[in-house]
Order: sequence, then C-alpha cells, then structure tokens
Amino acid sequence: MRAHEISIPAGSALAAFRDEAPHANAQAVAVDLPVGLTVDPREVARVAMTRPSDTTDALLPLVDAWIKVQRVILRPLGVSPNTMNRKKPQARPVVGNRLGPYRVIAIDEREVMIGDRDRFLHHRMSFMVMESTAILGVVLRTLNRGGDLYWSLVRKHQIRILEQTLLRSLNRILDGQTEQRPNTR
Repeated sequence: MRAHEISIPAGSALAAFRDEAPHANAQAVAVDLPVGLTVDPREVARVAMTRPSDTTDALLPLVDAWIKVQRVILRPLGVSPNTMNRKKPQARPVVGNRLGPYRVIAIDEREVMIGDRDRFLHHRMSFMVMESTAILGVVLRTLNRGGDLYWSLVRKHQIRILEQTLLRSLNRILDGQTEQRPNTR
C-alpha cells in the first residue's frame, strides 16, 4: 500500500469545516485499499489514536510519562487532555467522547471527524473511507502567535505524519484480519 496526497473530498464534514473560515493548513492523503477489502472509518480512527506515534517500543514508557506531564502542564493553558495510553486501546469513537487528544465531533458511515479548539488552534482531522479508498485529512486554523509557532514547527512534516498515521493504522487493521476473511459490507 502506498499513500498519496489528494484534495480534501468535497461533501465531507472536513471540507465543510475547511470552507467555514480561513485556515493555515488543509491537506489529505489517501490509500487505495486491496481489492475486496473494506474498512470502517471508526476502526481506522480508533487504531490511529491508540498508538499514533512511530516511537519504538523501548521508548513507549517515556511517551506515556510525557502524556501524563502534558496533562498537568497544558490543562491550565486550556489544552484538552490526551486519552492515549499504550496499555489501553482506545474505545470505538462516540460523538462527544475523547479519542486520543481530540473530541469526537461527527461520525457517519464514511467519516469520523475529531478535533478541538484551544487557545492556540482550531483543529479538525477526519478518517474517511470512500469506495475503495481510505483517507486521512486535516484542517488547522491558528488563533494567535502560539498557534503560528506550532504550525511553523510541524508544517514541513505534516504530509509525512498523515501518510505514516494512515498507513500504520491500515497495516495494523490488516494484520488483525490475516486469520479472518476480509471485512465486507
């Protein structure tokens, strides 16, 4: 499987969010699924937010500790808590609940949109499955200099982050299906 950059799909909740106001970033990547295989966007989102980083297993305890520190440090700044924990898979997304560091905003049969608004950013990310293509897109609005600083730090890596997140999630889902028939709708 290979990821490639695409436009955010028209008619998606993410496209509607993008079109509501000016934004600093709006990007998406897609992966063509193997013939006969379908995946649920809820499962792609759940798997992606269970362990979204490429951190090696040996360093994962440090990531868990850093997430706990972030909860303490960032909460007074209005940044929402991160629910990720390498020892506990995320629950399936439910509108209003948290999925990793984000609130679940919308779910339908082809898209799960998550995101948040804090003092620095207004952020949305969507996991979509349309026909035989899995898509991960993001729209980011910066709200002040702190948001601009964040965006300047991740700007050149954004597409790579999206590609790796989508591919890693799909590979984990496929690995779990190796002893089962592909999920068909």
